[in-house]
Amino acid sequence: MSNPNSEEQKKPQKRLEYIGKNVRVSRTGGVAVTKTFKKDGVGATLNTKHGIRLHKRLFKGARMGFQNGNFQFIGSYNSGPFNFNVSKTGVSTAIQNKRGAYNLFKPNYSSFKLGGIQVRGKNAATLQLLYMLIILCVNCFKIFWHIAISIFWFGFLLLKWLVDFSIGFFKGFKTSN
Repeated sequence: MSNPNSEEQKKPQKRLEYIGKNVRVSRTGGVAVTKTFKKDGVGATLNTKHGIRLHKRLFKGARMGFQNGNFQFIGSYNSGPFNFNVSKTGVSTAIQNKRGAYNLFKPNYSSFKLGGIQVRGKNAATLQLLYMLIILCVNCFKIFWHIAISIFWFGFLLLKWLVDFSIGFFKGFKTSN
């Protein structure tokens, strides 16, 4: 009898897919052909896997529409390392870095990529937190190093100025007598 929580099922699987101009072939999703028609912010997308979607652009990064009779609202905004996404099911935000993204509100939607292998879900959230902790430690070390060098340099300049001022003051005091 097979255990649904066996080690074999817990292993992360590699993503295998091909994405062309109008064709997408993936290991889990199969083959889908897509064609989009757009004009003046209104569009229609025909997809062999998901049917017809009619959509209207509201403003940059936001659109609403209908797909298979279901209402859709999708909005996204990027600012620096943060991504904000709004949909009819809620709001989420993610922090991006060169290894993937950590979703703050829904950690199981995080991703982590290393050596061409992408991991998603709880494992990715753990790896992202570990990676961000390491980067934080490295950057703290860099900041403290730069602060220490700056304090040392300004201390040296202050000491040099005091020595030069004292020598000049005593030379000036001797010549005035």
